Amino acid sequence: MNDLDSPEGHRGRSKVTAWFFRKRKRKTVTVSFLCTAIVCGSFFFSVPRGNAVTPSETGVDLPAPPGVLFVGERLEYEVSYSIFSLGTVKIEILDTAQRNGATVFRAKAYMDSYSGVPFVSLHWIFYSEIDPQLYSHFFSGVDNKDSNNVLYSNYSFNYERNRVYIERGGRRQGDSTTKATDTISTTYQDGLSLFFYARGNVHSNSSENVPTFVNEKKVNTYINFLNKKTSSEIDAVKYPIETVEFEGRADFVGIFGLTGGFSGWFSNDEAAVPVIAKMKVILGSIRLELVKWNRPGWVPPRATEE
Repeated sequence: MNDLDSPEGHRGRSKVTAWFFRKRKRKTVTVSFLCTAIVCGSFFFSVPRGNAVTPSETGVDLPAPPGVLFVGERLEYEVSYSIFSLGTVKIEILDTAQRNGATVFRAKAYMDSYSGVPFVSLHWIFYSEIDPQLYSHFFSGVDNKDSNNVLYSNYSFNYERNRVYIERGGRRQGDSTTKATDTISTTYQDGLSLFFYARGNVHSNSSENVPTFVNEKKVNTYINFLNKKTSSEIDAVKYPIETVEFEGRADFVGIFGLTGGFSGWFSNDEAAVPVIAKMKVILGSIRLELVKWNRPGWVPPRATEE
């Protein structure tokens, strides 16, 4: 098993990497995964227009059930464009808590570009409170790229009142805060909870339009759960991994300029750990690959020879 905290050198980067980011003109875009995503394991994290403080709820000392919501799980992915490494996405489940009388799992994701990449500095943090039935109760997105101007967006879902409460602003003294309310008639995913929703349904062999709340808007994420068994290879594992493939389309701009289509390969077991994700972006395609993990007892399933 890989040690998530062990040191590892970053791959070399070149002027082509800088060109890729420069072409994006440093626009703020939406991300989910990871959120997301990540789907692609739902790597569709919404890039905040502002930074939110993670809500402080009293932790509930409950054991996590087996499956995709496993307290203490930590996964790390490397993001690449062609042969060039761009950055990392790290996702972890912190603990459980109570929100509006419901037990939720507190998850966090960190998305960072590598240091030294010219013209851009991406440092985003996403926080989600996820129901055991795999939908969102609360989401917070934080843009930390500029320590002098940290921005946040918060979405709080109140299903009893059929409302989502939106807040966005900045941390600096004197920054304005904007609040709004929107109506909802069903459960919603945020950019990070979608990552776990895809994991929990990857074996369902169904097609879904998943209601998703991203960038202060109600949108849909179309996912075709193929339940197609495949074999996948990554550098972190010395043998082919048995995976399950799915594909989909986002109705919103996503990670690194996601323009719609995505596909993912999750481990073919109860944990359904995302192993590889691919996403179509403005300039071509990016790839997310599992490089480190910490999930006690989990070993990537070996693909059987046919």
